[in-house]
Amino acid sequence: MVNTVNTSPEGTETTEEARRNRWCEAFGSFENNIMVYNDLCTRMSSEGRYYHTMDHIDELLALAEAANITDKWFHAAIWFHDAVYHPGAKNNEEFSARLAGKAMPVLGMEGDEQAKTMAAIRATRTHKTHDKDIQLFLDADMAILGAGRERYKRYAADIRQEFSHIGDWRYGLGRRRFLKSCLKRKAIFLTPWFNRKFEAMARANIQAELKGF
Repeated sequence: MVNTVNTSPEGTETTEEARRNRWCEAFGSFENNIMVYNDLCTRMSSEGRYYHTMDHIDELLALAEAANITDKWFHAAIWFHDAVYHPGAKNNEEFSARLAGKAMPVLGMEGDEQAKTMAAIRATRTHKTHDKDIQLFLDADMAILGAGRERYKRYAADIRQEFSHIGDWRYGLGRRRFLKSCLKRKAIFLTPWFNRKFEAMARANIQAELKGF
């Protein structure tokens, strides 16, 4: 299990050069590796994305860096977990995992690393797992719920934009269901460090959003 230190999912501003350098540090700078990087950047910048963008990747990379998480599978999971994203689709995670499976050999990742990455990506479908390391990844992915109030508001607005093709009544029904399911959980965050840092703020943010419906 990796060690964690104090950090936040908000307030990160990453230049293209810094982002590319992070990629190269994790996976190398060979031509084929950079082709994978360029493909992922294109996917994450495609039309219709407002929250599931490079900003989300940057925030997770910042969490990993501050927490001194250097595991290649963790970084691959960050980059690939939203590579395929169509709002409301039930197969985003599976297709993202398959895309990762095709690309990881190019990145020099072997059997165990590939399996861990794909398991982590698939786990974002339900956010449930008994694997302690993957729980840490899931908590990082959910850390936005415990962001400061203004960052959380922007996140909620961006999610609504991604579902702009759905009417307010239908969207509100689904969003409320998700938010209430979070509050019903004994703990939103599965690991002690994330729970201590983000749990209280996440519950406050969720309750505030629910009052707005």
